[in-house]
Amino acid sequence: MTHSRAVFRKVTLASALVLTASVAQAGPFSAVKIVNSRSVTQFEYDQRVQFMTLLNQPGDLAQLAMETLIDDRLRQTAAAEFGIKLSTADIQAGMEEFAGRANLDAAQFTQIITQAGIEPQTFRDFVETGLSWREVVRSKYGPQIAISEAAIDRAMASFTPSTTLMLRMSVIEIPALGESRETGLKAAQDLLLQLKSGVDFATLARANSKGRTAAQGGALDWVKLSDLPNDAAVAVRSLGAGKVSDLVVLDDKVLIYRVEEQKQDLLTPKTEVLDYAELLVADDAAALGAVRANTSSCNDLYALAKGLPEDRLRRQTLPLGQVPKDEAAALSLLDAGESSTDLMRNGYRVFLMLCRRGPAESELPSRDEVRLQLTNQQLGAQAQIYLEELRSEAILRTP
Repeated sequence: MTHSRAVFRKVTLASALVLTASVAQAGPFSAVKIVNSRSVTQFEYDQRVQFMTLLNQPGDLAQLAMETLIDDRLRQTAAAEFGIKLSTADIQAGMEEFAGRANLDAAQFTQIITQAGIEPQTFRDFVETGLSWREVVRSKYGPQIAISEAAIDRAMASFTPSTTLMLRMSVIEIPALGESRETGLKAAQDLLLQLKSGVDFATLARANSKGRTAAQGGALDWVKLSDLPNDAAVAVRSLGAGKVSDLVVLDDKVLIYRVEEQKQDLLTPKTEVLDYAELLVADDAAALGAVRANTSSCNDLYALAKGLPEDRLRRQTLPLGQVPKDEAAALSLLDAGESSTDLMRNGYRVFLMLCRRGPAESELPSRDEVRLQLTNQQLGAQAQIYLEELRSEAILRTP
């Protein structure tokens, strides 16, 4: 038995005593808290305490269980007001994702919690509430969030990879080249409609895909998101397990992906590189001041160098060990976007700016990935503010 499964099978004596005592005080389906017009029952409270115990949740579980149930009622009310309704497939995918954190699938996870006295519906309700709340936040705040190109530049300049997204997928590949391109596009669109209506992906792949894995129902090995063609990466990066992508139209074929699993793998940068720029400027305070005033990133230097001889501006991306020692010493004191004017070359003052320090270009996320990460960060912050507002306005009663 793995460690994670052993942890999930452990039910503490404290949890059992809480359950016994609470049921003795009130009927299992009587309300113990009213949140606006929604009830929290004794049974739900006891189940939440046990569930949090199995998850090794730290802190005062008796208090945390009630607080999280109150928050769930507020989230559920918001979801109803926004008309959020999740499909069975959405909820199942969310359950698979949650169970995957313990290296289990949803069925294994459900079996373990059931043996510990926790109803499968408790797990399902917990996941559904979280997914619904995520959709509420996206609906309410998503249209307001705009990530600027400058913000993406700053994030990429300071990016240090720790994990990489890995995907296990299946694919249907339809040739679409030359005179047969329109026919291929039409065939792929028809297949996508069938998939959205519930037809089995593997069955359609065996019958229609022209890819090398067609006989295996289109099943692919694990692949890094960053190793996919850009259009394919954009199409699948935000898909949960069991979800099918839109059409990915390439020059010679059309692809339809189904995400089976995804995971994060640890990633160690192979080589630290320095991306830096040098602009040769007249050695006087006015000239240097003008450059500083008009430069916030390395890209700004191109406009300043317009019309100058080509050797006045140089931008390089080199492994740390290949950077000349005097430049490396100056750059070691800088963060991305900062500059130094300590060096001289050929009678000019060197305006030296660090553009980025970190992994090689091949190890960087795409701009779309960074945009998504920054968007999710802002949505997370807005979600917390919104929940605080709902808490402050809530009417709580103890029957």
